[in-house]
Amino acid sequence: MHRKLTLVLCALAVLAAPALAILGVGDIVYDPSNYAQAVQRLLQLQQQYTQLVLTYQTLQSQYQQMLWMAQTVPVNMALRYRAVPTPWQYSSAADTYGTTGGWIAGINTGLGILAGYSQSTQSLGSYGAALGNIPADQLPRIKTNYATVELTDAANLETLQTIGHLRANAPAVETAIQGLEDDSLSADPNMNTQIAVLNKINAAHMITVRNTQDTNKLLVALAEEQIVDAKRKRDAEAQAINNHIRFVAEGKAVMTAQASGASSAMLAWRLP
Repeated sequence: MHRKLTLVLCALAVLAAPALAILGVGDIVYDPSNYAQAVQRLLQLQQQYTQLVLTYQTLQSQYQQMLWMAQTVPVNMALRYRAVPTPWQYSSAADTYGTTGGWIAGINTGLGILAGYSQSTQSLGSYGAALGNIPADQLPRIKTNYATVELTDAANLETLQTIGHLRANAPAVETAIQGLEDDSLSADPNMNTQIAVLNKINAAHMITVRNTQDTNKLLVALAEEQIVDAKRKRDAEAQAINNHIRFVAEGKAVMTAQASGASSAMLAWRLP
């Protein structure tokens, strides 16, 4: 406070120095305007000094806050928070007659799916010219049944492809997650700066987005298989309803035609 008063008095002495006019023996001339300006400047200096003190206090508070935020967690982060990952399980099966190896390789790697699937499933033949031998009223049912098998094959291949790619990419994803975990639990100051923490948050978010996308792909593939299965059930129910409709519409006439003349034929029958 004493230092502040000294500075103010010095400023006043400099700014409010009266005008000197040498008139003979050196009389002092008082200038009221000069004195008013000196007082005004003194008030401005006081305001600037007050603002300077407030700015200093604000900076000091921010500095203390930064020091507090820069402190490390007082525990071993890696020892306390590291989670043990669950390893991926890959498909495996016996290959007694050489028909499952391609399927297993495809569902674990996403490669050779069509060859492996064809090797492990019953092949679907083609009617060819024999389709013309089928009665016209049975052709729609034959064609829709054939389409159901084709749609089933397509859905199965897509599901195998999706699962195979997920398993093939699993090691790279696990490596990325492990690296992110190591960086997040690191005690290195360079890994705990504000920019580093924000980058790790962004990386974790992107990994979550990728995993969500993979989950959606798998769910779509499974949903497609369910749709094909629902089509198979729907076709079976539709066929049963159509058979009942035909029975109701034509059954009586067919039964009458078959029973017509049966009595007379029985009466007219004689042993040879």
